[in-house]
Amino acid sequence: MAKAAGQKRFTVSLDPRDYEALRTLAEGHRPPLTLQYVVKVAVQDLLERHASKQLTFPLDR
Repeated sequence: MAKAAGQKRFTVSLDPRDYEALRTLAEGHRPPLTLQYVVKVAVQDLLERHASKQLTFPLDR
């Protein structure tokens, strides 16, 4: 898969249970999704909710 121009890449570490839940979610979709795609959609959703002031949880844990 070619990297789109202007995209940034970084590494994130997850709790093993969170990783397995994401993997299960991605693989359970038909057709299966990549982990990268699932995480990208989750980040976009978080940013959209933040921008519209609709976050229902605090980010400062």
